[in-house]
Amino acid sequence: MNDPAAARKPKGWPLFAIALLIALLAGFLFLRWRKKEDVPAVVKEPVPIAKPVEPATPAKPDPVEPPTKPVPPSAEDGFEKKVAELKKAVEGRQWADATAALEAARALRPADPSFAALEASIAEGKKKDDAEKAAAAKAAEERAAQERAWALVKEKVEACRTSDRWDEGLAYLSGFVKTYPGAVRDSDYDRTQDQFGKLQKESDTYFKRDLAEAQKQFAEGRYAQAIATAEGALKYYPERRPQVREFQDRAREIQMEKGMVRIPATNCWIGSEERDDEKPLRQVKLAAFLIDKYEVSNEEYYAFTSATNHEPPPTWGGRKPPKNRERHPVVFVTWDDAVAYAKWAGKRLPTAEEWEVAARGPDKREFPWGNAFQEKEDQFLANCLEHWQLNKSLAPGTVEIDRKDFEGGVSAFGVYGMSGNVWEWTSTAAPAKGTKPPPEFRILKGGSFMTPQKALRCANVLADDPRLLHPDVGFRCARDLK
Repeated sequence: MNDPAAARKPKGWPLFAIALLIALLAGFLFLRWRKKEDVPAVVKEPVPIAKPVEPATPAKPDPVEPPTKPVPPSAEDGFEKKVAELKKAVEGRQWADATAALEAARALRPADPSFAALEASIAEGKKKDDAEKAAAAKAAEERAAQERAWALVKEKVEACRTSDRWDEGLAYLSGFVKTYPGAVRDSDYDRTQDQFGKLQKESDTYFKRDLAEAQKQFAEGRYAQAIATAEGALKYYPERRPQVREFQDRAREIQMEKGMVRIPATNCWIGSEERDDEKPLRQVKLAAFLIDKYEVSNEEYYAFTSATNHEPPPTWGGRKPPKNRERHPVVFVTWDDAVAYAKWAGKRLPTAEEWEVAARGPDKREFPWGNAFQEKEDQFLANCLEHWQLNKSLAPGTVEIDRKDFEGGVSAFGVYGMSGNVWEWTSTAAPAKGTKPPPEFRILKGGSFMTPQKALRCANVLADDPRLLHPDVGFRCARDLK
């Protein structure tokens, strides 16, 4: 049985535990105390008590102190500053500023020896600038003058271009560049000169081509055609008219020498007693003259119309004669047309008396070749009605002026075609018949391919209206001997 007292008797370990707890508690308190010693204590400030708000009084501005006067630089500092300004102005070529700075510096140090050089530098610089400005102004004026002159020259050159005046245009261009040498570098001048030069060269080529052809025709004895071809060359180069005229005059002179016959001053018979308009048979003595060896051909008349722009015969169908009829006598021409051609050729129409003397010779022959008229098919001496009536294979019409078939019909003086082929205008007037007021008729001589042999007689006379055109009327020319 257990002892109750022994059961109530305390054991040894609880005391140890209690002692340990006390020690731990003491250590904790010690540490806490030390921590409070390290942290500064927070001091609580007393809360201020609000006071009654008093009205705010305006703040007084801070007193403004009077500005202090800058301390004036020394005279030496002012002089150096002005010299610096002077040099800067000289470098900038500001001569007015440089002069002002120089005067200011001189006032500070009047006897400074550097002023003379600076003053000379300013004067030299100003002089150089003035010269440059004057040169620039002169260059500008010259340029303006050049532009005005070029505008006029360009206008003239254009006018030359449109009228084919090539030499004149080139002269304007060369004269301009001679006056203004710098123009050769101008693009507009260069372009104009180049374009005009190309056109001039083309025209020169065409002109020389046609003139060479004319010279070839001249060498072949085709003088009328040579004259016409040379005239055509002028459309490419009108300024070379003197050169062409010289060539044409030479061709005409030779044409006259070879194409005209000299009729001497000899007593000759004209007229007859057979018809009233032929009477009387009489002897005349005329001054010596020249007359065309042949009738004027289409080829020769074409030279005239080409040169003068005269209206060609209506049957030409243009401005050129019918093909293969160049050597036929020109027809469908009025008396005025014949006169115009003769004047252009340096000739005139023959009088009726001159024509008859050239056809008849010094005796009283009835026809240019004599007194007999041949009516055999192969022996006709003139192109007349009977000729083509007997030659059924032939169509009536004109033939070449130098047709070999009719060479036997030449006159005593060596003139061909005085009978037949075409009637020929003369300068002699004849009374008009049945017109009010009457125009002055003109005498025709020689007969034609449409007339019978009686009309071929040297004394035969036909008067007609000079304004009319006929298929069998032409002409030949005469010329006074100088």
